[in-house]
Amino acid sequence: MLLYFSTSKRITSATLACILVIFSACEGSRGLLTQTSSSEKTSSTATAFQLFTDIPIPPGTNFDAENSLILGSGDGWTGRLIVTLSKSPSDAFAIYTIEMPEFGWKPIASVQSDTSVLTFTRGDRAATIQIDGRAITGSVVRITMTPQAKAANP
Repeated sequence: MLLYFSTSKRITSATLACILVIFSACEGSRGLLTQTSSSEKTSSTATAFQLFTDIPIPPGTNFDAENSLILGSGDGWTGRLIVTLSKSPSDAFAIYTIEMPEFGWKPIASVQSDTSVLTFTRGDRAATIQIDGRAITGSVVRITMTPQAKAANP
């Protein structure tokens, strides 16, 4: 069966098809413009993690540079570091519970739940680690590093 379209409907259909193709191409190329090779990502992540010498960085950790805010480096940085781990939230909780003391951090408090929170101190600094599950697999870890408040003398 042959369908007959008027000239204006054919032009409209052709125009719509072209617009869809163009938008599809733009959407697909957006990722290509910002995409980096895995070796560049690995190098960038390794360089970023060299700034943090006072906390554990488990294997399979990815640095979220867009959402992190870091001031300083080494053992004196302050701010919020956001990373994703390939580990489950319970595994991430175990890793930080065990490894933070190995970096000299003293545990202060911990709560393990849907959103787990660990708090540590070391010298004049405090670290709060928040661990959430990701939608599919792994976890999101937010490490907030601040100067520790000093108790006021009465």
